[in-house]
Amino acid sequence: MKLTKLWMTGAFASLALAASAQTVTVTDASINANDSVYWSNNNTYIISEPVFVEDGARLYIQAGTVIKGKAGVDAFLTISRGGKIYAEGRSDAPIIFTAEADDVNDPNDLGPADIGLWGGLVICGKAPIERDGLLELQAEGVAGTEPRALYGGNDDNDNSGVLRYVSVRHAGFELGSGDELNGISFCGVGSGTTVEYVEVYANKDDGIEFFGGSVNVKYAIVAFCRDDAFDWDEGYRGKGQFWFAIQSTGLGDCIGELDGAIPDGGARYSNPMVYNWTGIGPGSDTAVAKAAQTIMILMRDATAGTIANSIFTQGRGWALQIEDLTDAKGVDAFQRLQDGDLNWKSNLVYDFFRGNTLDTNSAGLLNINSGAQDASLVRNTLIKHFNDSNNKIADPGISPVSRIQDGGLDPRPASNADVTSNLAAIPNDPFFTQVSYKGAFDPNGPTWANGWTTLARNGHFHSTVTSVKPVANVNGVTVYPNPANNAATVAFNLVNADNITVNVMNISGQVISNNAMGNLTAGSQELNLDLAGLKPGVYFVTINGNNGAQSLKLIVQ
Repeated sequence: MKLTKLWMTGAFASLALAASAQTVTVTDASINANDSVYWSNNNTYIISEPVFVEDGARLYIQAGTVIKGKAGVDAFLTISRGGKIYAEGRSDAPIIFTAEADDVNDPNDLGPADIGLWGGLVICGKAPIERDGLLELQAEGVAGTEPRALYGGNDDNDNSGVLRYVSVRHAGFELGSGDELNGISFCGVGSGTTVEYVEVYANKDDGIEFFGGSVNVKYAIVAFCRDDAFDWDEGYRGKGQFWFAIQSTGLGDCIGELDGAIPDGGARYSNPMVYNWTGIGPGSDTAVAKAAQTIMILMRDATAGTIANSIFTQGRGWALQIEDLTDAKGVDAFQRLQDGDLNWKSNLVYDFFRGNTLDTNSAGLLNINSGAQDASLVRNTLIKHFNDSNNKIADPGISPVSRIQDGGLDPRPASNADVTSNLAAIPNDPFFTQVSYKGAFDPNGPTWANGWTTLARNGHFHSTVTSVKPVANVNGVTVYPNPANNAATVAFNLVNADNITVNVMNISGQVISNNAMGNLTAGSQELNLDLAGLKPGVYFVTINGNNGAQSLKLIVQ
């Protein structure tokens, strides 16, 4: 096995690497079968052509590394079947895949309109897929006959490595007429692969697409892509939680294009589970919708699956469309719904151009495809499912919403009863996090998207996303000393008596410690916090009461 450059650690290594920092051009010859290749954050890597991490090869990417795709050529990175990528960034040091022209140190350099400047990231695995009876296919967007771009197999647990704190920006280079790459393509990727904290920003085609397989994805963002945000097909059967998508004004297609099988009666059909998804469309006003009325969640090709505890808003057409074939024979998405295999549970929808009603015609939020054999039957059945499954038309209170780099986006919902009650039970599965709210973000906590994403780096987020939305019952919050070492004190004034708990959370919104103070009377309050054992970094001290929450940033040294 050939071993190429391994990064060093420690102060001495930092000095040594600083002296040798360089721009490294990566060609297809740079990574060969059975190689172990290490990319250091001290260098910038330029992908200059289609590059394949071949069978048996391992690509290790250090946190904070920047990889750029060369302009004007077919520059993309493919992880072949049997190859592995270990891209393990951190919240304070994400791994960035972007365009050659992107100055990653300048938030005003490239923005939502800069798309298709390089290829993207393709991962091919050995998990089951099917299309037209074929169990092995070549990845979409890879030209010619390329055996290293084949995907599919019989191993649901196949492992293609790790993507953690990875941002893919400005991709989707057009390889031919209508043939663009997705930001991230998961092609037959298995559940042994770890994917969490990933972002696709300003892609020309889809943001994230699942071509079969069973990969699970947690904490995922797709922002300002020109086609679909998330897309599944070819029998995808993974799990997802905490997905967020936002579209540019008047642009983009579906937040979710959910395809089951080709043909509809194929033996393997899509059947994933997604909880806590937030989709903000391109706007609901007449001027935006006039260009093209689109579907926010499109379910077709006999897809099954579950979408639950999610929020969809500001669409320029319908919230939901389901396909019913004109031919009553065989299976379709509507049949999956009737059979109980396709479920839409405890979701909120609000603010669509088609209105906020469940009419039995296409004037309302719900729609069917134009070829339906009995439009009235399908709409009435869909409306009944919508109501019986605790879905609701209600304002989630996401505000403000801006799609430009003006600090005007806060993707968290309000902490109201529509958001925090009538929740679908989250599966008792180690993958899922048990939370008591709808949508991708905790209404009473900092967002897990702050810091490492392009949305944060480019100035999209409102200043409050690093804290919680203030409430009148708590004021004068201080934490001292700050920065702190092993201990700190939180002090605040309680306006009215309240049952108070103080949480310490990390930058991803995970609770590190929970301190119940009980039912306190109004007045000045203090609590000593034990910070021993916490790793240095950014944390948030959050005061939770019956009337809301308040928090401050805490630096632990």
